[in-house]
Amino acid sequence: MKIKYNTEMIGGLLFAILGTVLWFLIPTQIPTRETSSINAQTLPSIAIAGMAICGLGLFIQGLLREKKVAVITKETFHTETFKKSVKSAIYCLFLVAYCFLIKPCGFLISTAVLVVAIMLFYGARKWYYYAIPLGMVGIVYFVFKILLHVSLP
Repeated sequence: MKIKYNTEMIGGLLFAILGTVLWFLIPTQIPTRETSSINAQTLPSIAIAGMAICGLGLFIQGLLREKKVAVITKETFHTETFKKSVKSAIYCLFLVAYCFLIKPCGFLISTAVLVVAIMLFYGARKWYYYAIPLGMVGIVYFVFKILLHVSLP
């Protein structure tokens, strides 16, 4: 099976639409009572506008390029590129699971579970590969929760 696609057009359109939607959601998601021109909505507005503009530029760039052709066969599913893509998708599922775990379990436990799961998934064998990120989780928890009194989930 042959599929013609243009990654620049697809990605550019996706980010242009996402940026536009987020631009209109900012006032409802970041309420502010300030009347000055620079307030809590300023930095997110700049970042999202930049994302939408870059997405639009990528879309226009995709219009000027020719489409790539991908040939999908049974051997495609056994290539190294496909295996890396599947690993990336599983990594994203770890992050989604983390989003659901952080509320009931809290920052410390859910982040430690995420770190250990990712390290096991990628096959880390040495103990200090686990100790360093787990230590960083503990340091972040200590600094924000204990020293700065910032509420963590």
